[in-house]
Amino acid sequence: MVKHRLSNYLICPACKAHPLRLTILEKRIYPDRAIKVEPCDSYCAYLDKRNGEIVDPPCDECMKIEIIDGYYTCPECGEWYPIIDMIAIMHRGRYRPRKVIEKFIEKYRDRLPDEIVARELSRE
Repeated sequence: MVKHRLSNYLICPACKAHPLRLTILEKRIYPDRAIKVEPCDSYCAYLDKRNGEIVDPPCDECMKIEIIDGYYTCPECGEWYPIIDMIAIMHRGRYRPRKVIEKFIEKYRDRLPDEIVARELSRE
C-alpha cells in the first residue's frame, strides 16, 4: 500500500535525490480510519512541504488516504516511477516491468505529461 508518507523515505534510484514529487491519479479515502503516527521527519508529501515549514502536520488526515495509482518524479534528473495498484515501481533499466508500465500508460495517457510518455515508450 502506498501512502503519502512513503515519500519521506524514498530517494531517486537514478540520482539519489530527495524528495520525489508525488502525483496521484487514483486514490481511496477511508474517512473513519484513525491511525496515530509520528509526523514524517523530513518531508510531508501530503502538504508537499519540508517539515521545517509545517507547524501542525495533518497526519490524521494523511493516513486516511491510500494511493491506488500515480507516480513519483525526480525533480533533479526527471526520472519517473509509477505507482500501480498500490505498488511503487522503483525499478530501473532492464528490471522495469515494461508490459505493466505500458498498460498503465494506456490507462492514464491523457493524464500523464507528454515527456514521461515519450521517455518510457522510447526505452528499449
